[in-house]
Amino acid sequence: MSHRSATLSDIELKYPFAPSSRRFFETIPIENGLASREVVDQALSRILESVGRSRYEPHMGELVEFSSFFAAAIVASQDSYLTSKFSKREAERAKQHFLGETAGGKTSVMSECFGTDFRVVLADQGKTEYALPFEVYLSLVTRLELTNIPKWKLARQALSGGTIVLSDNLLNDLFAECARSAISEGVKRLRSGQFPKQLADIRTEVMKYVPVQRPKSGKGYDYVEELLRHPVSDGRHRFVWLVLAPYLVNVKKLEGDQAVERIRGFVSVAGETSDMKRFVEYNVRRAKRNGLLPPTMSTLKAEHPDLYGLLPKEALETENPRRPK
Repeated sequence: MSHRSATLSDIELKYPFAPSSRRFFETIPIENGLASREVVDQALSRILESVGRSRYEPHMGELVEFSSFFAAAIVASQDSYLTSKFSKREAERAKQHFLGETAGGKTSVMSECFGTDFRVVLADQGKTEYALPFEVYLSLVTRLELTNIPKWKLARQALSGGTIVLSDNLLNDLFAECARSAISEGVKRLRSGQFPKQLADIRTEVMKYVPVQRPKSGKGYDYVEELLRHPVSDGRHRFVWLVLAPYLVNVKKLEGDQAVERIRGFVSVAGETSDMKRFVEYNVRRAKRNGLLPPTMSTLKAEHPDLYGLLPKEALETENPRRPK
């Protein structure tokens, strides 16, 4: 494992999900990158730690440590549970590196990893804060699909003169969320590739710890059918990405074009623009790619009460169906 090891940068080693890290790994032929038994063993250790089965110890060899991240990601791509666990644990590991960066180092890492340029500012009592234009912040959280997390909504941020200001602790948390999302998306893209034979034994070993998925039923989703039958004009965008696309793709198992047509029928009640059509198509693809499930009626009521309040009465009646006399 000596391929260009001297050219690995500090950022590439600490944050292997950064674009430059991916480009570096792609220069290593897959047969060479996974040829080392050390890389394979290290990759297994990474994944086992992510599912709570072992404690991970970093390898002394930089290229082994670096390559094991990608080998583990390939294995994690084979199952949505592994993808979630692996992404969360690797983001936590990256956050520990991030905490040790200087203020200027943190802005450099955010730029290298996510293409977002923060500016260091000093607040009262000499506290370090980080600023950037609100439209840049909004672009970042939208691109990494963090807008559905209340903590990162634009309305929750300190805004002054068109500029978002984050405390040091808040930037640390934002970095971790961005890292988790970036890793997860990267892992999911690996699903379509050919699985390397060198990792077959790891996959077999790790799958022992993946919970058996119970067959999903339509229970709790009756309200969605009524919503489709009785379209509403308010909240259309949120209903599309949160409820309708996940329901039609991952519960009803419709093909993409069928799901799009049913949702287009729903949104057309208030007129369908070309932007809305693209929005529907994007969210159908997103639901399929991410395996998203819609909230049940009780979850919608508890976590999205404003959206719950927009449901038509026919959908609300499914919560307490009338008993025949």
